[in-house]
Amino acid sequence: MEDIIAEISLLEPDSTNQFEILRMISSVINEGESESFSRELVLRVLDQRKYFEEFNEIIDALVREVGLLPYIDEDTLSLRDSLAYEFFKPLNDDGSIVFHRAQADVYHKLISGENVILSAPTSFGKSKIVDSIIELNRYENIAVVVPTIALIDETRRRLSRFSGLYKIVTQITQEPANRNIFIFTAERLNAYGNLPKMDFFVVDEFYKIGALDRDEERAVSLNQAFYKLFKMGGQFYLLGPNIQQIPDNLDRDLKCNFYNTSFSTVVSEVQYIQPGEDELDSLMDLLAGLDGQTLVYCKSPNRVNKVAHKLLERLEVIEDVDVNEAAEWIEGEFHEEWVFPRSLRHGVALHHGRLPRSLAQVSVKLFNDCKVKFLLCTSTLIEGVNTSAKNIVIFDHKIGNRRYDFFTFNNIKGRGGRMFQHFIGHVYIFNAPPQEELPFVDFPFYSQGENVPESLLIQLDKDDLKETSKQRLSEYFDQRVLPIELIRFNSAVNPNDLINLAKIIDELGAEDASKLIWDAYPKYKQLEFCCDLIWEHLVSRGKAGIVSPKQLTLKIFSLYKDRNLKNRIADELKPGQFQAKDADEAVERILDFDRNWAGYTFPRLLMILDSIQEYILRPKFGSAGDYSFFAANVESFFGKSSLIALEEFGLPIQIGEKVDAQISISENIDLAISQLRGYEYDQDIYTHFEKHIIEDVKEHI
Repeated sequence: MEDIIAEISLLEPDSTNQFEILRMISSVINEGESESFSRELVLRVLDQRKYFEEFNEIIDALVREVGLLPYIDEDTLSLRDSLAYEFFKPLNDDGSIVFHRAQADVYHKLISGENVILSAPTSFGKSKIVDSIIELNRYENIAVVVPTIALIDETRRRLSRFSGLYKIVTQITQEPANRNIFIFTAERLNAYGNLPKMDFFVVDEFYKIGALDRDEERAVSLNQAFYKLFKMGGQFYLLGPNIQQIPDNLDRDLKCNFYNTSFSTVVSEVQYIQPGEDELDSLMDLLAGLDGQTLVYCKSPNRVNKVAHKLLERLEVIEDVDVNEAAEWIEGEFHEEWVFPRSLRHGVALHHGRLPRSLAQVSVKLFNDCKVKFLLCTSTLIEGVNTSAKNIVIFDHKIGNRRYDFFTFNNIKGRGGRMFQHFIGHVYIFNAPPQEELPFVDFPFYSQGENVPESLLIQLDKDDLKETSKQRLSEYFDQRVLPIELIRFNSAVNPNDLINLAKIIDELGAEDASKLIWDAYPKYKQLEFCCDLIWEHLVSRGKAGIVSPKQLTLKIFSLYKDRNLKNRIADELKPGQFQAKDADEAVERILDFDRNWAGYTFPRLLMILDSIQEYILRPKFGSAGDYSFFAANVESFFGKSSLIALEEFGLPIQIGEKVDAQISISENIDLAISQLRGYEYDQDIYTHFEKHIIEDVKEHI
């Protein structure tokens, strides 16, 4: 078999063995021993199709045999084959989409009303099935649950063509219309207060539902979201890669079809790289010899920066107007020495969790448009954002400080290649792959094992609880400190932690309790007292550079005093005990805090504290605090909340503020979207980069 692969790869313009290669492939297909190997051989021929021009009919016949229908020229088909070909087209489509064999199987199961759990390789085309189901226009309300906020915008852009049929809802402040497509993370879906009955829902990257050991908080949220949607009785489609097994009887009890396929539309070639004495030098040597778009996976943002600085020593500045205008704008708005814009100037884009989402989108767009050759990324890109990389370099074998498993390795590896662009994805690894294992995905809300946290179990209806779970929860139903409804409402926190916090607040004397009774803006000591309680009872560990409640208080208060991003970055570089060592650290300290603490964690935990102090203090002292105004202001960085929402749409906050100065953008996100959609801007007040961003957002809003 390897002989056939070698002969295909060695083809040259004057080769004469093409027919013999096709004859051998036909024999492999007819023997029927390995469907995946047969498909791989055909894909390798398609990659070298320029050497087979006189054998197009034979190639089309082989493509049909292995089910790769999208690669066939419909005009060359006979009447009989044309009739069969129609089976692989979705209903209500204009004919532009053709499914491969496994896609068509899944699609027809869904249109017949079945629930489907799909496990398929990254290049399968799972999302195309979603689009075709929506195009049927048979559902009133559809939910699409995605793993990251970055994927919310990518999905929204893809589905924006249905905006004439549905209202696209991505923000929890948006009101639903009569017919809606909700595109949410699990956390947003759980927080959305006016969710109508879903007729059809999709969960992308559903394998995270079982990842309690890797990210308990996210896994609990996803279980809660799936359970909430499932109880509405709508049809569902769960999609993810490389899963071999689900809990016994799950398909029976959830009335669904587990469809597990290895059908791939690209070939992955894996090559191990011996690092040598200096792994960074080895990486540079490898990258220098690669042709085509190359994605480099790194374990952390700091590692991305380290690789970027090394590339800056090796690469020349590129002559691309769009790239250099983007870099110039970023330097002006953040810091001229920050590695992100400097890397862009050398043809290297970066993507990691500390970047503003709008800048991460700029990186992906420049990479997909082949404006830059390299994209250095962490797991934030691997979790579903579509790229078109010919080469994948897996430089690290960890996510943060934790080794990735075989399942995650396969997911990263699967990013190599892209249908209709790269038939072969070249994967280079610097560490031995993890030990192969049977990728099993648990559904904790269903299995209810000992490792399932009470914060999830307490969200389930009593009828759905196993006897062991009922026993575990009995102490919460029997206690009188907090009502069970309030514990359920604060689902992100372990019930014991909520109860202990309530007991502490209940024991406060009048003087300390007064530190909790505030509204609008707190005094410094009031904020500090709240941060102490949050840190002690609601935060499991420090993150994003915050290691103490005093530091958290100071950072929140500093943001309140001066929200100007560039000023805050400059402050991090001022001489002193906590001075950042360079521009990279200064910029990313601020961005990391804004994204992880100010923009999400602190407002959420402050409102949990708010709900408990309200319940305890109002009957005891006749008054209580109200933190909702301050929490909302922190979440929007003390600016307009609509500008934060629009940043997710790809509009950087700095550009949003310039637009706001012209047309006074509404705080209501639906009105803000309408304003931006109709905005006829003054060409003279924006740079070329800013105009390009505004036009791109308007086109996809």
